[in-house]
Amino acid sequence: MNNLFPNLESAQAPVVVRGLHKSFGDNEVLKGIDLTVEQGEVVCVIGPSGSGKSTLLRCLNLLEQPTKGSIQLLGAEMTDPDVELNQVRTHVGMVFQSFNLFPNMTAIGNCVIAQRQVLKRSKAEAVEIAKKNLELVGLSDRMDYYPAKLSGGQQQRVAIARALSMDPRVMLFDEPTAALDPELVGDVLAVMRDLAQAGMTMVVVTHEMLFARDVSDRTVFMDGGVIVEQGPSRDLITNPGHERTLIFLKRVLNPTNVDDSELGETEPD
Repeated sequence: MNNLFPNLESAQAPVVVRGLHKSFGDNEVLKGIDLTVEQGEVVCVIGPSGSGKSTLLRCLNLLEQPTKGSIQLLGAEMTDPDVELNQVRTHVGMVFQSFNLFPNMTAIGNCVIAQRQVLKRSKAEAVEIAKKNLELVGLSDRMDYYPAKLSGGQQQRVAIARALSMDPRVMLFDEPTAALDPELVGDVLAVMRDLAQAGMTMVVVTHEMLFARDVSDRTVFMDGGVIVEQGPSRDLITNPGHERTLIFLKRVLNPTNVDDSELGETEPD
């Protein structure tokens, strides 16, 4: 797949985060995050459970309300009370750990409904676009299946097709393979790899280190609500510059050789 998104503007970075803080009561989960994602860039966010990765992702499109800081998404200031939040969200696809499919709708029905209700597309146009995206994720033979008849990996690919059917400018993935059996992970990562190669701007929270190393342009390592280090993915994952990153990577790449006590305390995501 090449050049699937030829109309994306490149003048402004689609994701710009400055001084982002997020607290839940007295628990400060994000402690001043600065992050820029350029057009067409794939950024993986890694780190131990409780490091703030998912909270960061959910703050980007205001599924969580930031405590302090600035988030510019596709040029819109998301923390501005006057921002057209729903309008911005129509251009941002999000894929969760849980697939969040409507159980009473077929795969194609799940991909059509938001197009009809939000984008106001005709039924014929919405169905055509849904079919294209289900074919894109390798499910052209499962369009009329209900979620209960699909494997977890197939359901997650439907969720990706549903997000793509909204013509997103940015895709956010929150641990998209975490709920899958190991043998099903590869099919989902292959779809994401194709999207990356096609030029989709992506922010991916993941524990899939080989995917981060081989597919993403940049990897961000978070711990304790801060960005410890970031850099070109292959460099960071094969030769991290920070001791904390090295300990984490040892644990996830070769878990039998690392004592969990080395990892210190973490905070809830």
